[in-house]
Amino acid sequence: MPEYDILIKNGSIVDGTGDAAYEGAVAVKGDRIVSVLSGKDASCDAATVIDALGLSVTPGFIDVHNHGDLSILYYPEADGFVRQGITTFVASNCGTSPGPYGEYIGQPLPSTGTWFQYDIYSELEPYTFYPEVLIKRDVFNERHEGIYGWVIDWHTMGGFFKRVEKEGLSPNYVPLVGHSSIRTIVMGPDSKRKATRPEIEAMTAQVRRAMEDGCRGLSVGRDYEPAVYADLEELIACAKAASDYGGIYACHCLTTGLRKARGRGETCQSRAQRATLGRLEAIEIGRRCNIPVQISHMWWSCGSDAKTEDEARECLELIDGARLEGVDVSFDVCPPRPGLFTTPWLMGLLLPWLKISGSPESFAKAIEMRDFREEIKSTVLSGKWYRLNPNITPDWAALLRIVGCKDERFINKTLSQAAESLEMEHLDALLEVLAADPYTKVEYESASNSCKLMFYSHPEAMIGVDTFALDDKWECRYPPWYLPNENSYGGFPHYFRYVVRETKTLSFEEAIRKVTSLPAKKFKLKDRGVLRSGAYADIVIIDVDRVSEKGNQLTPRRYPVGIDYVIINGVPVVSNNRHTGERPGKILYRE
Repeated sequence: MPEYDILIKNGSIVDGTGDAAYEGAVAVKGDRIVSVLSGKDASCDAATVIDALGLSVTPGFIDVHNHGDLSILYYPEADGFVRQGITTFVASNCGTSPGPYGEYIGQPLPSTGTWFQYDIYSELEPYTFYPEVLIKRDVFNERHEGIYGWVIDWHTMGGFFKRVEKEGLSPNYVPLVGHSSIRTIVMGPDSKRKATRPEIEAMTAQVRRAMEDGCRGLSVGRDYEPAVYADLEELIACAKAASDYGGIYACHCLTTGLRKARGRGETCQSRAQRATLGRLEAIEIGRRCNIPVQISHMWWSCGSDAKTEDEARECLELIDGARLEGVDVSFDVCPPRPGLFTTPWLMGLLLPWLKISGSPESFAKAIEMRDFREEIKSTVLSGKWYRLNPNITPDWAALLRIVGCKDERFINKTLSQAAESLEMEHLDALLEVLAADPYTKVEYESASNSCKLMFYSHPEAMIGVDTFALDDKWECRYPPWYLPNENSYGGFPHYFRYVVRETKTLSFEEAIRKVTSLPAKKFKLKDRGVLRSGAYADIVIIDVDRVSEKGNQLTPRRYPVGIDYVIINGVPVVSNNRHTGERPGKILYRE
């Protein structure tokens, strides 16, 4: 009988601690690493031998900001995660979790927890600008059962966990509980106000129940309903309940404010000021509750995408100051850009009017009417439509590059450049381009890369791809025909390509530490995130000279290259860059 189940030999061992790589081998028995051997040759008897010559052997990657919890029931093999090396994901971020559920399912869109069910919500609760109501469980389940053949029948996080374990899953799942989900079960639709003391007490009871079910902490989404209406007293009470169980506070800080109508008084500067207050709020909660704090997608949450190094430096100095004081605060960065979905269609910026028109062709015909154009412009400038709001994003037109249009005059120009050539205001140019071709495609320009590299370089920075567990077929049937964000398939490969190989911002060893031992320590994942004897056998074999994402904003649903083997709990899940179909993942309950 072979001594080991798996032997990985001739690899460059990057153990996750940040120490220098060395030549060696890793031996696996069951779900654990039995030994890590130094030296090029390893003469051990194993059932499966993987020759990693010319490749690096690392711990599996831990994604600290993820929304794959509910979607793991629909896509249990999580191809998009495991094929980019994610062996463990921390989910129920931004305040939404797949429980506790009462009479209503989910939160009003845009809800980070339910957006992959966008088509169901669009059918059951059509809306022009923003949905205003929750969907009752029985109404939702009738449509859901017709599509998937099963209903959402659990009420607690514990009930959801049993359902996940029954189906099985490929990666490991670290559960949080969402404050917005808890606020919804306590307050229902009547949540656009400050909670009463009895309601807060009911919320803390729900937090305690979720922690007893095995959740590892509480997440909040302060820019979303209903959490935007919570006050500090409520947040502290809920965080304290999680702290009593040794939990963590994962915070999408107040940055934009409620993502609905924002009037003319809103400016980039006021958003940046609010973002600073949002981070201070998270730190204050950490201080008062003695709870570790994880600030989500930090680069973006600086209020204006940290367009200057001074802004970035101020963000990081705030973190460093709190840490010196003794607050355990760290943060994550999203590569290459946050967002659950992407859409290449320029017309998506004017989604309410596209819905009313009925089709892209009808929309292009409608905007020939002068009064219809004026109505669109007037509404946009009033701040009623959050997605296109020059009040808070005055440089919006410079961030959109036209990459597909029947009118070749506009190809490879930003919308602001197209406006200049047309001698028009930006909104007029937008309508002119769409009149020429309603199927115009765009890519979003990135903000300052030098600033983002400052965040990557910070010793407490981690990585979170901010997406769902999906396959490479998922898409929306309703406008604006969303596709998954490219991070769903290549966020981690992008990170390694960019910060290690291209910019040389980080050594490969340090880049690995930020996605292995550092998050394992933060989220108290015992025996994860390192290659050593006795640790769980979550292992990635990666070609650092070749690893890269293949998808982009236009064609995101493409798997990466350079990650040929992924082992989770001692079981090969990716072999020769193909999913094996195995589901060895575990729910990593609070210990």
